[in-house]
Amino acid sequence: SVVYTFPHLTIQEFVAALAQFLTPDPGDIGKLLSEAHIKGDGRFEIFLRFVAGLSSPQAARPLETFLGQFLHQTTCRVIDWVKEKVEGQIGNTESESGKRNPLNTFHYLFESQNKALAQKTVGSVEIITFSELRLTPIDCAVLSHVIGLCDTIKHLDLVGCYIQCEGLQRLEPVLHKCKELR
Repeated sequence: SVVYTFPHLTIQEFVAALAQFLTPDPGDIGKLLSEAHIKGDGRFEIFLRFVAGLSSPQAARPLETFLGQFLHQTTCRVIDWVKEKVEGQIGNTESESGKRNPLNTFHYLFESQNKALAQKTVGSVEIITFSELRLTPIDCAVLSHVIGLCDTIKHLDLVGCYIQCEGLQRLEPVLHKCKELR
């Protein structure tokens, strides 16, 4: 048998995510994703983002030409898991981890590129609070994507987020949708 090793962690996590879509019996992938999400140290975040991204038909199609059809059942379960996480995390922004978790779920939503799912889960959000949480330019791009899909943002709180120029540039196109901005 042939064994491949990938010393770079990002490649390992991508291959692990890809394996979830190519395994004939994915088992309870929702349980696996939830267990990975519970780990508070962020060690599975890249894996979870890859899994969410691979649920996107635009991302899966080119890979399927080489690897074969992804299991539709797995894709549906991943989409359901992302929906559950976004809906469960959306209003929980009291603590730092309470702010980091919704931001991570916004990343999953962004990676899934599922506009219908995004509008269903965040379309009616009125308050987004990330005060005192450092936001990277990538976080700002994800937040911009989410705000762009919201119908009504009454309050956006980014006090103490240390947003740099690049992050502000990524947020700028959607800030007009916010009635109150801090």
